[in-house]
Amino acid sequence: MTTGSRVLIVDDDRDTRDMYAWSLEARGFDVVCAGSAGEGFALAQDHVPDALVTDFTLPGEDGLALASRVRASAALGEVPLLLVSGRAFIGETGDRAMRLFDRILLKPVLPDDLIGEIVPLMLERRTSMLRRQLRDVRARVDGIPTGSAAGRVMSAVVDVVGVSAPAALLADSAAHYIGANDAACVLTGRSREELLSLRVWDLTPEISVPQGKAQWAQFVSAGSLSGAYRLNGPSGTAVDTCFAAFAHVLPDCHLSLLTRLPAGLIETAIR
Repeated sequence: MTTGSRVLIVDDDRDTRDMYAWSLEARGFDVVCAGSAGEGFALAQDHVPDALVTDFTLPGEDGLALASRVRASAALGEVPLLLVSGRAFIGETGDRAMRLFDRILLKPVLPDDLIGEIVPLMLERRTSMLRRQLRDVRARVDGIPTGSAAGRVMSAVVDVVGVSAPAALLADSAAHYIGANDAACVLTGRSREELLSLRVWDLTPEISVPQGKAQWAQFVSAGSLSGAYRLNGPSGTAVDTCFAAFAHVLPDCHLSLLTRLPAGLIETAIR
């Protein structure tokens, strides 16, 4: 099974590259490898990774130089970066490393430990993007002064994210769906009419109605929620997603944006 997620490994030691690549590929990741910072940056530009793992000591430019180039790139700037090194970083170099990298791991690092750091970063990157889009939708709603509340929110979704992705589901305070875009229909395998006949917990297979009501009340009170989420797809099939949700986009309107997660990623995260 493949997760559909790509990891770039940059290390001048072939055995280290092969060890991590074999373990990642066994878990379904697509892996590309490089032996230098220059080669790694070129590969990152050609095959934008979902995470980049680099050693510090490399021929030519070091891992910090590579990370600086990645962070300065418009296309790569948000790629999760992990530094795996045999040296401790202190002082000015340590401060710089902390600014550049999402994780700094001291060798030896077992492959399972590396994977355990990569997957949460991938999920956080996806949810961060959805939260930004939600903020843009909420700001855009104010510029749509006419129409029903649900119509204004869904129009703002189209203005911000378009009609295809991500999926958008709008619910009222009683957790009835009152809006869904085309991407939500594709994601859930249901027509818009069917979705608008459901409540939020009808799409969550592991949750009972009392649990669903309690969790919904907590979300509406808290104002936001995000993370991995398993939907109940057509014919009982599970659909793994990443979501972010904002309550009170308008009064009695609570919006969720969702994207499909690659198959197997949730299972990899909890192993």
